[in-house]
Amino acid sequence: MQHLDYGKYNMKAVSTISKIIVLTGSLLLIQFQAMAQDMEGGSNPCISTDANLGDSAYWSNASLELYSQKNYKEAIETVDACFNQWVSGAIKLQRTFNNEKAEAPPLGKFTVNEKKRIHDNYLLNDVSLALWVKARSLEETNEIELAKKMYANCIFLTHGRAWDPKGWFWSPAADCAKRGRKLLK
Repeated sequence: MQHLDYGKYNMKAVSTISKIIVLTGSLLLIQFQAMAQDMEGGSNPCISTDANLGDSAYWSNASLELYSQKNYKEAIETVDACFNQWVSGAIKLQRTFNNEKAEAPPLGKFTVNEKKRIHDNYLLNDVSLALWVKARSLEETNEIELAKKMYANCIFLTHGRAWDPKGWFWSPAADCAKRGRKLLK
C-alpha cells in the first residue's frame, strides 16, 4: 500500500478541489431529485415535455396557462420554480440591447425578418412573459406590494415580446408599466 506524502501537494488546491467535488455532488443531487419527481408522476416545469417547445418556453407557457385558468398560486410557484435558471441570461440580453441603443421589436404587424429576430430572443421573451404572469397573479391574489415589485422588474425587459394566438406580438413590459402605474395611485 502506497502512502501519500501530503507535503508534495498544495493544500489550498486540495481544499479547492474538495469544495468543487461537494458542489458538484450537491448539483447532481438536485438533478436526481427533479428526475425522481418526474418519475413519480409530478412534472418539472423547467423541462419541456413538448418536442415543439424549448425548456424556457415550456415554463413560461405553463405559467401562463395556470394564470388563464385562475390558478394564481400555482402560476406563481411555476414562475418561481425556474426563474433563477433563466433570468440572468434575459437580463444580460436586455442590457446588451440597452447598451447598443437597439430599437425594440415591433408590436402588432411585423415582417418575416422581424418575426425571426423576435423569436431569436426567446429567452428574453419567455422571462418577460413569466414576470408578467407572476405580477398579474400577485395582483389577483391581492399581494399588492409584491405585485408592484414584479411589475417594476418586468418593465426592465422592454425588448421581450409575447405572442398572441390572434396573430400579433405584444409587450409584457408595456402592460406591466400600465398596470403598475394603476397600483401606485
